[in-house]
Amino acid sequence: MITKASTDVVSELASFAILKSLSDEKKYQSPYQILKEFVTYIIYSESLRDFSAVEMKNLLTEYFDFNIPEAVVKTTLKHIDGITLANKKYSVNLPEIKTNSDFETKKKEADAYASKIIKLLSEYISERDSSLSVSEEKLTQELADFLIEDQTEHSNRYTDLIGEFILKNEKDEDIQKGLNRIRQGSILYIGLSHNIGEVGSITKPLALYLSTEILFSFVGYNGAIYQQFTKDFYEQVCAANAGSKKKVTLYYFSETKEEIDNFFYAAKQVVDGQKSSPLDSPAMSAITNGCETSADVDVKQADFYYKLQYEYGIKEDPNDNYYGEELFSSNLESSEYEDENDKKNKKDAALKFVSHIHKLRDGNYYHNDIESEYLIVTNTKATLLISKEQSDRIKREQGLEYICNFAVSMDRITSLLWYKLGKGFSKKQFPKSIAAILKARIALSSSIAKKTEEVYSDVTSEYQEGKITEEQVAARIIMIRKKSVLPENLQADNIDEIMDFSPEFLSRYEEQFKQTKSTLEEKEKLIEEIKKENIIRILEKDAEIVSQNEIIKNKDEENAQLRQKVEEYEQNTKDENAKKERRKNILLFVWSIIWKAIILIFVFCLIVLLNNKPRLNVLRSFLSAVELFGTLYTIGTAIGKDRKKYLSKGQKKQKKRDR
Repeated sequence: MITKASTDVVSELASFAILKSLSDEKKYQSPYQILKEFVTYIIYSESLRDFSAVEMKNLLTEYFDFNIPEAVVKTTLKHIDGITLANKKYSVNLPEIKTNSDFETKKKEADAYASKIIKLLSEYISERDSSLSVSEEKLTQELADFLIEDQTEHSNRYTDLIGEFILKNEKDEDIQKGLNRIRQGSILYIGLSHNIGEVGSITKPLALYLSTEILFSFVGYNGAIYQQFTKDFYEQVCAANAGSKKKVTLYYFSETKEEIDNFFYAAKQVVDGQKSSPLDSPAMSAITNGCETSADVDVKQADFYYKLQYEYGIKEDPNDNYYGEELFSSNLESSEYEDENDKKNKKDAALKFVSHIHKLRDGNYYHNDIESEYLIVTNTKATLLISKEQSDRIKREQGLEYICNFAVSMDRITSLLWYKLGKGFSKKQFPKSIAAILKARIALSSSIAKKTEEVYSDVTSEYQEGKITEEQVAARIIMIRKKSVLPENLQADNIDEIMDFSPEFLSRYEEQFKQTKSTLEEKEKLIEEIKKENIIRILEKDAEIVSQNEIIKNKDEENAQLRQKVEEYEQNTKDENAKKERRKNILLFVWSIIWKAIILIFVFCLIVLLNNKPRLNVLRSFLSAVELFGTLYTIGTAIGKDRKKYLSKGQKKQKKRDR
């Protein structure tokens, strides 16, 4: 019996190679037919008589490191002769099950190649860096991540060295062919693991929101290789839209447009000499090259948006309100993330985009990316990271086995569209961007750009702190300027030097710099730029301080005006309340007179009535006089008290307020 593949560190790489080998036979019309070969292999290897769908799912993981949804496993089992389902258990009739006689051979070949490539890679790393200990299991997992996962999602221990190894063996046909088979097989696996069943066409409309670097790649600002990636992607979009109805539409968020406009504004500042061009931005160089004035940059900006809309059909997002009350329940922007490798503003922007997608989906969850209706396409690490974190959080909270992403890389969406359109089961070639050598160049260029940014930041900080001289700054900046960040410029014969950012290399280059006359002019020009930049930085700081003082001054004036308005409002309110109180007191005083007059009239009428009785005249007259006098005195006293109570009190309050 074959041991579990989970104990074999090369199983995942080998499994993808087997998938590719099976698809090359061109006899399979669906992913379920290919998965059937893996299932029947397990059944015979384990001599299974009965099992559940969950058990088979787990066995696929143990043998081949496949994480296949249970629904896909069940669909596959339905189409295997000799397997019947009863009481949630699958019964097996082994004589009826047909197997691929070449499967065992393909598996042995794939295992042998995976073991070989790991051995060669391990030897290369040991030679390249003897201080670095190599874990074969860790190295295998990182190679799998490198070849299969989103290119910006992982930054592992051996990433740069894996990229160097692939680039240095560019001419080795056996190595490149084997790596490409793994890459191509991983696309077929993506389709299976994403539960993409029906292939051949896109059945649901899909809106893809492209990030800034993807849009720049469309027009070639990031170099030829990145542009090739976008061409492969756009070919799949065109194929999806080949029918009568357009199924895939391309957009960019208004925030992305703002980011692009700011980038072009910075390009104008570079052209006008107000700032230096960033060292790690091929896009900035592509825009500013050939521009003599900022007006030339404006022309390039207009051409850029024209190409997006009229050559590729990419438009600005038509949705202009993501913060309406009806969308509050789908908002994700309140979450917080901790990632020291990314700046906070990048994470905030990334989370905003992810939240926008969740709102566009009305808070609904989908099982695969192609059917998710809305999706971000980006190579930005922060966005991919937060997309994964949000998906994982929702899975935990909702108890779901799988939900789709909010954002995917250009590489991933190209593969998914290619798979969904059924090209993995035809004679169509895989996208050109699948080549492992291109993936290596992309990964290495990203690493160089990141290290360049770090070195430049350290150099400028040390210079501002007075730790290094202007000449040292100039030497280091000239050195890192010579390190190309364009993937197509990376070659096997110079990759060691390009990837070296060690302090020893910097010191060595400084010595060479001093002795090289050809760099004198470049050095003097750069020193002037450094001085100018410092002057500009100081002026910007002064302007910022002046601006902030002006803001504070304006705020004080605004606050004073606001206080005055508040005081006027409060006084008007008090005056109005006083008038109301005065009117109320007058009414109460009048009412007190009226009801006392009514009593007086009643007493008078009673006396008149009694005086009409003859036998009681004298006594009644005396009593009546006394009673009348008492009544009048009482009423007069009461009215005086009421006047003091209602009218004098109000006057005192008014005088008190006036004071």
